[in-house]
Amino acid sequence: MITSNNNTSPISQVNKVIPLLEKNYGNNLDSDYTEKIQELDRNFNYSANSNAYWSEAKHSILYGTPLYEQASLSQKLALNHLHWVFFYKRVADSETELIHYNTITADCLMAANSDYKMLVELLAHETYQERQHIHAFSQINYKTTKAVLGKKALVNPVSDETTVREQKRDKSSNYISTAANLIAMMLPGKKQSHADFDKYLSFPTNGFFNGFSGKSDLSRKQFFSDNWRSYPFLAANFYAVRYMANLLLKNHEFGIHCYFNKLQKNNEFIASPTAISHYHFLDEAFHTTTSLFLGRDFHKYLPKASRYEKWIANLAILQAQHENLNAISGISTNRFLSDGDVMIFLMKLLQSPVFDMSSQEARQWIEKCLCHEHEGFHVNLKVHNNLLSDLRKFAEQLDYLWPINRNMSVMASGGSIKKAIKNNIKSFNQFSIAL
Repeated sequence: MITSNNNTSPISQVNKVIPLLEKNYGNNLDSDYTEKIQELDRNFNYSANSNAYWSEAKHSILYGTPLYEQASLSQKLALNHLHWVFFYKRVADSETELIHYNTITADCLMAANSDYKMLVELLAHETYQERQHIHAFSQINYKTTKAVLGKKALVNPVSDETTVREQKRDKSSNYISTAANLIAMMLPGKKQSHADFDKYLSFPTNGFFNGFSGKSDLSRKQFFSDNWRSYPFLAANFYAVRYMANLLLKNHEFGIHCYFNKLQKNNEFIASPTAISHYHFLDEAFHTTTSLFLGRDFHKYLPKASRYEKWIANLAILQAQHENLNAISGISTNRFLSDGDVMIFLMKLLQSPVFDMSSQEARQWIEKCLCHEHEGFHVNLKVHNNLLSDLRKFAEQLDYLWPINRNMSVMASGGSIKKAIKNNIKSFNQFSIAL
């Protein structure tokens, strides 16, 4: 661990955040939400859940597009289920990445002060929970994708003639391919080790923290990892970034939580993925509280940050804006998705048994759905603005932020339907040339 260049502590009293974290940790230990997720995971069968919406209709791929308006009920159900798949593939990736960062930051804080041993135990428990979440999401995503789109959608290109071209494209285009690998490493009854997840990190992940880590090249020196593991102030700053991810998750998952409560109140059938989202929302509330106290308050009880540390902390917040929050989607309320990155998937979807289109017809519909204004853009702009408001309220409480971060200026600039369509037209033209 590297200590700050300025060892003058602004506050000499006992760290008042520790009792709050201890209470939150105790409440987490007393809960049984993770166990409920495990049970739902073990018993999941797609056919038993295939005739129900897993979330509100607006949480569907292509919602608000001309294609969605003329889709049949079975097609709309498939689009709703695939939206769940997309969202929780990214959540699983994010939680996989988090396992690494939770470990290195806990070690850094523990090295700074042995009184922080409880933090190591708290974060170890959260890591255990993340592992159970990852397994549930990956298992359900794999089974759902296989049932809805068929085996070829898991790993194969759109058609034989595009194999070479697709292999040259960014690996982030393949959202489902690592699920089987993860499931193989996490079979029920198999004791999990940190090495299992180090091994999984060798596969490409595309979660919230992907842009911080050098992606799948683990041998490359990781700039943010090296700083978060070396400076206590920056270890605490990581949790400000983690809180941004928590808010993004909460912004979407709260809607499914409310949908679950509505179904329960009306004694209606609740699909297993809906219930998993509900319990995950409750589980992650503890993690969100951890992120808030560590990211907002903990640095006040650490040695005063140097100019370098504040600079790195601001770069991290800025990176999070650029990587995850700088655009809106016309096809999904999922804040992780970029329209330009999912065109290969859309080709697979439209040529699958769900829509059974020709290649030419599929391309025409992709252009209609991505390159022209429709209701979906306006629905997703509202989602974007709600999250922007929440993130600004949090950023206002961090006195070391640059104005571009306090105002979430990069994210705000991405809240433009006109800009989104312009970017989609450019991406679609490049995509068409590549086919």
